Amino acid sequence: MKHKEATNVSVTGSAGRLMATDEGSGGIPVLFVHDNAADRTHWAETQQGLATRSVAFDLRGLGESGGAHGPFGVEAGVEDVSAVADALLLEKFVLVGHGFGAAVAGAFASYFPERLAGLLYVEAPGDLRRWTKTDADAWLENFSPAKYGTFHEHWLTPLLLEAREKTRNLVMKTLRTSRREAIAGNVASLFSYDPNEAFARFSGPLHALVATTGPDTLVAQRPSLSHAVMPHASHWPMLDSPQWFHTELVRFLGRCKPEH
Repeated sequence: MKHKEATNVSVTGSAGRLMATDEGSGGIPVLFVHDNAADRTHWAETQQGLATRSVAFDLRGLGESGGAHGPFGVEAGVEDVSAVADALLLEKFVLVGHGFGAAVAGAFASYFPERLAGLLYVEAPGDLRRWTKTDADAWLENFSPAKYGTFHEHWLTPLLLEAREKTRNLVMKTLRTSRREAIAGNVASLFSYDPNEAFARFSGPLHALVATTGPDTLVAQRPSLSHAVMPHASHWPMLDSPQWFHTELVRFLGRCKPEH
Protein backbone atom coordinates (compact mmCIF):
# COMPACT_ATOMS: atom_id res chain seq x y z
CA MET A 1 0.00 0.00 0.00
CA LYS A 2 1.31 3.42 -0.95
CA HIS A 3 2.17 5.63 2.01
CA LYS A 4 -0.35 8.46 2.39
CA GLU A 5 1.54 11.74 2.32
CA ALA A 6 1.36 14.14 5.22
CA THR A 7 -1.39 16.73 5.19
CA ASN A 8 -1.76 19.67 7.56
CA VAL A 9 -5.18 20.01 9.16
CA SER A 10 -6.74 22.73 11.27
CA VAL A 11 -8.90 21.56 14.17
CA THR A 12 -11.15 23.72 16.33
CA GLY A 13 -10.11 23.43 19.97
CA SER A 14 -11.70 24.93 23.07
CA ALA A 15 -9.04 27.67 23.23
CA GLY A 16 -8.48 28.21 19.51
CA ARG A 17 -7.21 26.56 16.35
CA LEU A 18 -5.05 23.45 16.71
CA MET A 19 -2.73 22.56 13.84
CA ALA A 20 -2.17 18.87 13.13
CA THR A 21 -0.26 16.71 10.65
CA ASP A 22 -2.13 13.61 9.47
CA GLU A 23 -0.01 11.00 7.70
CA GLY A 24 -0.23 7.39 6.57
CA SER A 25 -3.26 5.08 6.50
CA GLY A 26 -4.49 1.78 7.87
CA GLY A 27 -3.65 -0.02 11.06
CA ILE A 28 -4.33 1.30 14.54
CA PRO A 29 -4.12 5.10 14.45
CA VAL A 30 -1.37 6.68 16.54
CA LEU A 31 -1.74 10.13 18.12
CA PHE A 32 1.45 11.91 19.23
CA VAL A 33 1.63 14.56 21.97
CA HIS A 34 4.82 16.63 22.07
CA ASP A 35 6.76 17.92 25.07
CA ASN A 36 6.73 21.42 26.53
CA ALA A 37 8.66 24.07 24.56
CA ALA A 38 8.15 21.89 21.49
CA ASP A 39 5.79 21.31 18.59
CA ARG A 40 4.65 18.58 16.23
CA THR A 41 7.82 18.78 14.12
CA HIS A 42 9.54 16.69 16.81
CA TRP A 43 7.46 13.74 15.52
CA ALA A 44 7.96 14.32 11.79
CA GLU A 45 10.60 11.65 11.23
CA THR A 46 8.68 9.15 13.34
CA GLN A 47 5.50 9.73 11.35
CA GLN A 48 7.28 9.33 8.01
CA GLY A 49 8.54 5.88 8.97
CA LEU A 50 5.23 4.40 10.14
CA ALA A 51 3.13 2.00 8.08
CA THR A 52 0.02 3.01 10.02
CA ARG A 53 -1.98 6.22 10.19
CA SER A 54 -0.60 8.79 12.61
CA VAL A 55 -1.49 12.29 13.76
CA ALA A 56 0.74 14.81 15.52
CA PHE A 57 -0.49 18.23 16.60
CA ASP A 58 0.67 21.41 18.31
CA LEU A 59 -0.67 21.92 21.82
CA ARG A 60 -2.40 25.25 22.43
CA GLY A 61 -0.09 28.25 22.60
CA LEU A 62 2.76 26.29 21.00
CA GLY A 63 3.90 25.71 17.44
CA GLU A 64 1.31 26.90 14.93
CA SER A 65 -1.69 26.40 17.21
CA GLY A 66 -3.76 29.23 18.65
CA GLY A 67 -4.88 29.55 22.24
CA ALA A 68 -2.07 31.91 23.19
CA HIS A 69 -3.99 33.11 26.25
CA GLY A 70 -4.56 29.63 27.66
CA PRO A 71 -5.55 28.20 30.00
CA PHE A 72 -2.52 25.93 29.97
CA GLY A 73 -1.52 22.75 31.78
CA VAL A 74 -2.15 19.04 31.78
CA GLU A 75 -5.94 19.37 31.86
CA ALA A 76 -5.86 21.82 28.95
CA GLY A 77 -3.70 19.35 27.04
CA VAL A 78 -6.33 16.63 27.58
CA GLU A 79 -8.92 18.96 26.03
CA ASP A 80 -6.65 19.43 23.02
CA VAL A 81 -6.11 15.69 22.57
CA SER A 82 -9.87 15.15 22.73
CA ALA A 83 -10.52 17.87 20.16
CA VAL A 84 -8.01 16.43 17.69
CA ALA A 85 -9.16 12.84 18.18
CA ASP A 86 -12.81 13.77 17.79
CA ALA A 87 -12.25 15.96 14.73
CA LEU A 88 -10.11 13.41 12.90
CA LEU A 89 -12.38 10.46 13.76
CA LEU A 90 -9.88 8.58 15.88
CA GLU A 91 -12.38 6.46 17.81
CA LYS A 92 -9.78 4.12 19.25
CA PHE A 93 -6.09 4.83 18.99
CA VAL A 94 -2.65 4.47 20.53
CA LEU A 95 -1.56 7.57 22.43
CA VAL A 96 2.15 8.46 22.56
CA GLY A 97 3.28 11.29 24.82
CA HIS A 98 6.75 12.79 25.32
CA GLY A 99 7.80 14.62 28.50
CA PHE A 100 4.99 17.00 29.45
CA GLY A 101 3.00 15.34 26.65
CA ALA A 102 3.40 12.03 28.50
CA ALA A 103 1.63 13.57 31.50
CA VAL A 104 -1.13 14.76 29.16
CA ALA A 105 -1.37 11.25 27.69
CA GLY A 106 -1.57 9.69 31.15
CA ALA A 107 -4.29 12.10 32.22
CA PHE A 108 -6.25 11.39 29.02
CA ALA A 109 -5.99 7.64 29.75
CA SER A 110 -7.39 8.17 33.23
CA TYR A 111 -10.40 10.09 31.87
CA PHE A 112 -11.07 8.15 28.66
CA PRO A 113 -9.53 4.69 29.00
CA GLU A 114 -12.06 3.25 26.56
CA ARG A 115 -10.66 5.43 23.76
CA LEU A 116 -7.16 3.94 23.90
CA ALA A 117 -5.74 0.78 22.34
CA GLY A 118 -2.42 1.49 24.04
CA LEU A 119 -0.45 4.12 25.97
CA LEU A 120 3.24 4.74 25.30
CA TYR A 121 5.19 7.05 27.58
CA VAL A 122 8.38 8.69 26.27
CA GLU A 123 10.65 10.22 28.93
CA ALA A 124 7.67 10.64 31.24
CA PRO A 125 7.94 12.69 34.43
CA GLY A 126 7.06 11.00 37.69
CA ASP A 127 4.97 12.31 40.56
CA LEU A 128 6.30 15.82 41.15
CA ARG A 129 3.90 16.28 44.05
CA ARG A 130 6.69 14.65 46.05
CA TRP A 131 8.71 17.88 45.84
CA THR A 132 8.60 20.21 48.82
CA LYS A 133 6.65 23.42 48.24
CA THR A 134 9.86 25.39 48.76
CA ASP A 135 11.70 23.47 46.03
CA ALA A 136 8.74 23.61 43.65
CA ASP A 137 8.26 27.36 44.11
CA ALA A 138 11.97 27.99 43.60
CA TRP A 139 11.94 26.02 40.34
CA LEU A 140 8.78 27.71 39.05
CA GLU A 141 10.27 31.14 39.80
CA ASN A 142 12.66 30.50 36.90
CA PHE A 143 9.69 30.68 34.52
CA SER A 144 8.54 34.08 35.80
CA PRO A 145 8.75 37.09 33.45
CA ALA A 146 11.62 38.50 35.52
CA LYS A 147 13.87 35.45 35.26
CA TYR A 148 12.81 33.57 32.15
CA GLY A 149 14.79 35.63 29.64
CA THR A 150 18.11 34.61 31.16
CA PHE A 151 17.05 31.19 32.41
CA HIS A 152 15.50 29.71 29.28
CA GLU A 153 18.76 29.64 27.32
CA HIS A 154 20.22 27.30 29.96
CA TRP A 155 17.08 25.41 31.01
CA LEU A 156 17.51 22.44 28.69
CA THR A 157 21.31 22.22 28.78
CA PRO A 158 21.44 19.21 31.15
CA LEU A 159 18.87 17.37 29.03
CA LEU A 160 20.84 18.00 25.84
CA LEU A 161 24.20 16.65 27.03
CA GLU A 162 23.91 13.46 24.95
CA ALA A 163 22.03 15.07 22.06
CA ARG A 164 23.04 14.99 18.42
CA GLU A 165 23.69 18.40 16.90
CA LYS A 166 20.57 18.05 14.74
CA THR A 167 18.51 17.35 17.87
CA ARG A 168 20.03 20.26 19.74
CA ASN A 169 19.30 22.68 16.90
CA LEU A 170 15.65 21.65 16.58
CA VAL A 171 15.03 21.68 20.33
CA MET A 172 16.55 25.12 20.78
CA LYS A 173 14.60 26.43 17.79
CA THR A 174 11.27 25.29 19.21
CA LEU A 175 12.20 26.53 22.69
CA ARG A 176 12.95 30.01 21.37
CA THR A 177 9.70 30.18 19.42
CA SER A 178 7.52 28.89 22.29
CA ARG A 179 5.54 31.32 24.42
CA ARG A 180 6.75 31.70 27.99
CA GLU A 181 3.17 31.77 29.30
CA ALA A 182 2.40 28.37 27.78
CA ILE A 183 5.63 26.84 29.06
CA ALA A 184 5.19 28.26 32.56
CA GLY A 185 1.57 27.13 32.81
CA ASN A 186 2.41 23.64 31.61
CA VAL A 187 5.34 23.25 34.00
CA ALA A 188 3.34 24.50 36.98
CA SER A 189 0.55 22.00 36.32
CA LEU A 190 2.94 19.05 36.65
CA PHE A 191 3.26 19.74 40.40
CA SER A 192 -0.40 18.88 40.94
CA TYR A 193 -0.65 16.06 38.37
CA ASP A 194 -1.14 12.52 39.70
CA PRO A 195 0.42 9.99 37.27
CA ASN A 196 -0.96 7.07 39.28
CA GLU A 197 -4.52 7.62 38.06
CA ALA A 198 -3.71 6.30 34.59
CA PHE A 199 -2.48 3.01 36.05
CA ALA A 200 -5.63 2.70 38.18
CA ARG A 201 -8.05 3.29 35.30
CA PHE A 202 -6.38 2.13 32.09
CA SER A 203 -5.90 -1.64 31.81
CA GLY A 204 -4.63 -1.80 28.22
CA PRO A 205 -1.04 -2.09 26.98
CA LEU A 206 1.37 0.28 28.74
CA HIS A 207 5.04 0.80 27.97
CA ALA A 208 7.74 3.45 28.34
CA LEU A 209 10.72 4.47 26.21
CA VAL A 210 13.39 6.31 28.14
CA ALA A 211 16.90 7.69 27.98
CA THR A 212 17.08 8.67 31.65
CA THR A 213 15.96 6.84 34.78
CA GLY A 214 16.54 9.41 37.53
CA PRO A 215 14.39 9.61 40.70
CA ASP A 216 11.92 12.10 39.23
CA THR A 217 11.08 9.86 36.23
CA LEU A 218 8.00 7.70 35.99
CA VAL A 219 9.97 4.49 35.35
CA ALA A 220 12.02 5.01 38.52
CA GLN A 221 8.92 5.54 40.62
CA ARG A 222 7.01 2.64 39.02
CA PRO A 223 9.60 -0.11 38.48
CA SER A 224 6.88 -2.53 37.39
CA LEU A 225 6.19 -0.43 34.29
CA SER A 226 7.65 -2.22 31.27
CA HIS A 227 10.20 -0.05 29.54
CA ALA A 228 13.14 0.06 27.16
CA VAL A 229 16.20 2.24 27.75
CA MET A 230 18.00 3.95 24.89
CA PRO A 231 21.65 4.36 25.93
CA HIS A 232 23.59 7.49 25.02
CA ALA A 233 20.54 9.49 24.00
CA SER A 234 19.15 12.77 25.26
CA HIS A 235 15.65 13.54 26.52
CA TRP A 236 14.58 13.34 22.84
CA PRO A 237 15.24 9.69 21.86
CA MET A 238 13.00 9.91 18.78
CA LEU A 239 15.30 12.63 17.43
CA ASP A 240 18.62 11.17 18.57
CA SER A 241 17.94 7.55 17.61
CA PRO A 242 15.03 7.48 15.15
CA GLN A 243 15.66 3.89 14.02
CA TRP A 244 15.71 2.58 17.59
CA PHE A 245 12.61 4.59 18.40
CA HIS A 246 10.80 3.30 15.30
CA THR A 247 11.65 -0.31 16.13
CA GLU A 248 10.45 0.04 19.72
CA LEU A 249 7.28 1.85 18.69
CA VAL A 250 6.38 -0.78 16.09
CA ARG A 251 7.05 -3.51 18.65
CA PHE A 252 4.66 -1.81 21.06
CA LEU A 253 2.01 -1.34 18.37
CA GLY A 254 2.11 -5.11 17.89
CA ARG A 255 0.82 -5.45 21.46
CA CYS A 256 -2.13 -3.12 20.83
CA LYS A 257 -5.39 -4.47 19.48
CA PRO A 258 -7.85 -2.41 17.46
CA GLU A 259 -11.53 -2.33 18.35
CA HIS A 260 -13.57 -4.87 16.48
